[in-house]
Amino acid sequence: RGPSLQATAMVKVEPLDLDGSASGGRRGSSLTRGVSDETLRNSATSVAALQASAPGQAIFRVRHYVRDVFLKSGWLVSALAHNTQKFLRGKWFMGVTVFSLFAALFLSEIFALAQVPSNTALDVLLSLVFAVFALEFLGCCATDTSYILGFFFWMDLLGTVSMIFDISFMAGIDVTEPFYVNRDSGSSQSNVIVVRAMRATKLGARAGRISRVLKILRFLPFLMKSEDDKRVKMAKVISNQLTNGLSTRVAFLTIAIVVIMPLFTMFAYPEEDDSMGAWTELLDVDATTFHEAWTSGNTTLTAIMKDRLVSEAARFKEFYKAISYGPFVVEFGESSDSGAFTPLPDELDLGPLVGWTFSGPVRKSSMRVVTQGRIQTFFDMTTPKVQEAGCNIGLICFIILIMCCFGLLMSSSISVVALQPLERMLAVVRERCTQIFKYTDNLKDDSDSESDTNSEYDDMEHDSEFVLLEKVVAKLAAIADLSSSQHEVEVKANMTEHEIMQVSWMQGAQLPSRVSSEQKRGKAEGPGSMDREPRSAANSLPMSIVDALQTPNFNTLDLSKEHKVSTAVYLMVDVAGAASSWARNNIPEAQIWAFTRKVESEYHANPFHNFAHAIDVEYGVYRYMCLIDAERFLSQTTQFSLLVAAIGHDIGHTGVNNPFLVETSHELAVRYNDRSPLENMHCALLFQVMTAPDTNLFVNIERDLYKELRKGIIHAILHTDVTKHNEMIKDLGMLYQMNSQSFDDLKPENAIKSSSEIGLISGMLLHGADVSNPIKPWEVCARLARLCMDEFFAQGDMEKKAGTPVQMLNDRDKVNTPNAQIGFIEFFIAPMVTEMVHLFPPLHSLAEFLGQNIQNWSDIWQQEAAPAPDVAAKVTARVQKLSEKMQVLAKQAEQHERLKQG
Repeated sequence: RGPSLQATAMVKVEPLDLDGSASGGRRGSSLTRGVSDETLRNSATSVAALQASAPGQAIFRVRHYVRDVFLKSGWLVSALAHNTQKFLRGKWFMGVTVFSLFAALFLSEIFALAQVPSNTALDVLLSLVFAVFALEFLGCCATDTSYILGFFFWMDLLGTVSMIFDISFMAGIDVTEPFYVNRDSGSSQSNVIVVRAMRATKLGARAGRISRVLKILRFLPFLMKSEDDKRVKMAKVISNQLTNGLSTRVAFLTIAIVVIMPLFTMFAYPEEDDSMGAWTELLDVDATTFHEAWTSGNTTLTAIMKDRLVSEAARFKEFYKAISYGPFVVEFGESSDSGAFTPLPDELDLGPLVGWTFSGPVRKSSMRVVTQGRIQTFFDMTTPKVQEAGCNIGLICFIILIMCCFGLLMSSSISVVALQPLERMLAVVRERCTQIFKYTDNLKDDSDSESDTNSEYDDMEHDSEFVLLEKVVAKLAAIADLSSSQHEVEVKANMTEHEIMQVSWMQGAQLPSRVSSEQKRGKAEGPGSMDREPRSAANSLPMSIVDALQTPNFNTLDLSKEHKVSTAVYLMVDVAGAASSWARNNIPEAQIWAFTRKVESEYHANPFHNFAHAIDVEYGVYRYMCLIDAERFLSQTTQFSLLVAAIGHDIGHTGVNNPFLVETSHELAVRYNDRSPLENMHCALLFQVMTAPDTNLFVNIERDLYKELRKGIIHAILHTDVTKHNEMIKDLGMLYQMNSQSFDDLKPENAIKSSSEIGLISGMLLHGADVSNPIKPWEVCARLARLCMDEFFAQGDMEKKAGTPVQMLNDRDKVNTPNAQIGFIEFFIAPMVTEMVHLFPPLHSLAEFLGQNIQNWSDIWQQEAAPAPDVAAKVTARVQKLSEKMQVLAKQAEQHERLKQG
């Protein structure tokens, strides 16, 4: 969920910088989508500025490295990762984790309060809690790269690892074993240190678990996300992030103080009660004298020492009578070198002689056994242990209360300091945005969803507490960049001659020919397999052609003239769909056939811009509309008009481009004032065909609807002019920026409503189909590219013969076709395909084909041209980056589509 810094659809249409694109993917933060390299670098610099320290920068790099690895593998956008994250953030699992947290905090102390004598029940319950914590920790690491090495990463790790100190078969205390103190093995000071160390360890384990309490602070009323004022929702998000961040840091400081302070007293002079050791030592002196008398056979001295020992034991019992803990057994025996103590009841048994006040505890861990010399004393510590457990519970409750109180105070302060000014500031920003940007009439409140107020507690850990504000600025920067960019290709010093040709070509020095066709692959895609209503066009087509129209493998190059005409009619009226249904009900079939045959006769026998190309573009528009389910946002008449525009978009093409017409002062250039003379001629000739009664498609259409259809057809055809290509990319990027949530949710109908938006998408569909040969199967792509270049070369021959300057891609003696295709794809097609897939993920196959084809062109170029090794290495690296970027884009879009659909 952190900023993906992806380099997609560069608005300056320069060679795509793919270093971040493969890792970002389209499902990364859409705030940076469509931003130029410079903008992205500035954004990255400002984010890195927040990582002021070297460790912070290292963590930042690690996170992005892990994210890149996950995204390249496709894991983060897989259904399993999505479902795992959804499960971890679901109410059911959150309830389980909250219950587990309180069990981890209090269960051990509750068992101590109840003096449960065995480990079994506690170990089972805490093992389940440990499993829940571990599952949550590993799941977050695997599904959210911003979590790794963040604040809650360390808190969760500490809380999870601390569980082992309460589970007896790991590193916990075995409650079935007493606590032994052997005064013969060391000083009393070391024994006290051991006790204190154990106490500090236990407290540290509790504190580790308390750190997980930070995760449930967001459920408190003052940290809950509010939906009251949607106009200033972003301000509330930032306020909540600040409150959450500062509150958790203050809480962590509280925990740290609780844990660390006892450590400073661990090696201090012992102030605890050492009476247990002192009495054991005193009894040992008498016991040693008694044993010496016993072994020497001196009965008198033995009796005297026995009486003295019994008397001391009685005093020992009386000493603890008024205290909550005390001895219940004193054993006489001997200690081995290993520290084991062996009782000698036959020699002396003090129990019946003294009559102890205390009894042995049920829970063995509440027993302290002190050994020195020939005496071993057993103490019942039940009451202190119960009191200690109660105090620990009180301490934990107190810490949680402190957290909540300080969180409440922090929330109140931040509301005054940050929220209210931000509310006013962002209200002004929203108001100004509606006046500045082209598409801000579509800026809805839910467009803020990229910084959703329902985001999880760890959203703030992406980069810093203020990253959300930076995202707002980044989005505004992206929109400003899209609005102000001139979209001219930058000529760079290390470009080859052919690359410079591509640059000049895209800047309008020479028009690219429109290439088309689809890729050959043995599977049907999209909403293909439609029910067909048999009509004359379908009856006149072989089933192989009809079936191919439902796949990406359709190829118009080898169709006969009659099959081309029948295919054109079939796509308009015979396939199932809204457009054909409307055409069957409103346009006489005779008119459609006559119109199509007349249009076919007006196309010239050019190598590329011929009637086969027109049918291929019509097929491309039809297929795109099926894949994106255009019926949701395009009317029946708009869809039909696009199919008509596709058939006639190059009608009467002369086989030369606009710059040639302008350079030679051709009558078309003179007639249309040098402004898109070919495209204007295509529109005029298409509607001239429809002036005849037998070829007038719209003879039965009302005047107002006819005007609307005519306007849409003209708009779409005029936007096939290559000089409008970069402007279209900018507008598509702007459309996504303003409606990213709708497109990401596969609900384009929520974003495509106004006439300008419908016109933009209509132009995208026709123009995308017009230049689609690089996004088709390789066999068709290669044939179409050669035909296109043949037409270019024919124009170049005409230019040489006429003595006019030969345009850069038209000189057959200088231009290498594979290298020209690499530049065409890199500079021209890739940005457009990226935008199309961002807007409509079901078009992911376009990116996949593009990545394959540019790699094939690169291989052929190296075989045919045998470039210098350094030149080949540079081009190969660029091609590899673009190919990988397209494959990743296709994979992520496909997975995202499957995810959203089911």
